[in-house]
Amino acid sequence: FPVTIPSFQDTTSTSSTVVFTATEMACKTDSKMVEKALFRTKGVKKVSINGESITVTFNPQKVNSDTLKSVIENTGTCEDPNAKVHKVEIQK
Repeated sequence: FPVTIPSFQDTTSTSSTVVFTATEMACKTDSKMVEKALFRTKGVKKVSINGESITVTFNPQKVNSDTLKSVIENTGTCEDPNAKVHKVEIQK
């Protein structure tokens, strides 16, 4: 008799993209620190940093833009890893 094998495509995996503007992104180390912190956040799929512009692609069912903003704000700088000096805004 014929057997139908169900398809296990994940139809729930949607992606959203948000672009942030962040201050105090003076050196490549700052960018790497922010990139690393974002990739450690569950649901983040892609991070692209160009100067003070940070583009993040993420799964909105696992994380939201407010959480991502907080991650960036709470990441230190190359001069002071404990400093929380990044001022972050979501670009419209």
